[in-house]
Amino acid sequence: MRFSITAIAVMAGLTASGSAFVIDTYSDNNCGSVVESGVNIWDNTCATWPKGFKSFKIKTWGGSHQKGYFFAEGGCGSLPGAIRKGYVDSTTNDFSLGGCNSFNGASANAVASYSG
Repeated sequence: MRFSITAIAVMAGLTASGSAFVIDTYSDNNCGSVVESGVNIWDNTCATWPKGFKSFKIKTWGGSHQKGYFFAEGGCGSLPGAIRKGYVDSTTNDFSLGGCNSFNGASANAVASYSG
């Protein structure tokens, strides 16, 4: 199979359009009961889940200066209203890779990601 230069450039542009950070979500505050594993949160998106989660672990860092925003029940909201936020790249100490993160007893059902 042969690709043209144009086709290769288009494919490269599509794959470079955003970076995901990947999380596992849990139903309790201590990352004990898995709700969903391997959830990709792409840059410049917001995703909602049918079931809330009370804690999460970052499994894969996002791209440079990518920031995650976690929202309480009610779906994606305004960024200042997030119940937790922080950089989800490897350049800060907002979250640790594989560490358990919670919301001080609150439950989240949406996650957004934007370059900060």
